[in-house]
Amino acid sequence: MCSLYWKKYELEIIDAYQLQKRYKSGQRDFSWVDLENVNLSEANLPGIKFWGANLANTDFGLSTLKEANLSESILTGATLWRADLTKATLINSLLNRVIAIRADFSYANLNQALLADTDLRVARLYKADLQGADLKKANLSYADLRHANLTEANLERANLTGADLRGAIFQATSLKKAVLDRIKVDEFLPKTTRVSSLVL
Repeated sequence: MCSLYWKKYELEIIDAYQLQKRYKSGQRDFSWVDLENVNLSEANLPGIKFWGANLANTDFGLSTLKEANLSESILTGATLWRADLTKATLINSLLNRVIAIRADFSYANLNQALLADTDLRVARLYKADLQGADLKKANLSYADLRHANLTEANLERANLTGADLRGAIFQATSLKKAVLDRIKVDEFLPKTTRVSSLVL
């Protein structure tokens, strides 16, 4: 469970102006900050550290968060529309009910992240690490999941219509009642050498 639940009283409440000012002055570590409901759309924040931060309902639309560290953070209900999270680290983060249409998570580490009910339509998850991630009821229609690692991921009832799954790794992955219409795969999933213990 995200440790933020137990330490919320320790969070530093800041606003968008304070964040941008301190970032421009060279600060990169914003662990344990509270930016809930803050508008950070189109912000340019590569390499920022939001470890354990409360980012619930924050607007990161069109923002750049390349190589950012958002591990253990709460992003429930946040907007990541067309945000760039290339090589970002989001281990054990809460991303449920996030709007991440066309967001770029290429090479991102989403190990054990909660992405239930998240809107990832046309998102780019090329070579993303989604081991143990919970994507139950997520909308991944037309998402790019090429070479993504979905080992032990939960995709139960997820919408994968038109998703590109070529080269993706499925090991002990649950796809129970998932929508798999028009998906792109190397070959039929149960026969591919990159699939092991697939639950359909």
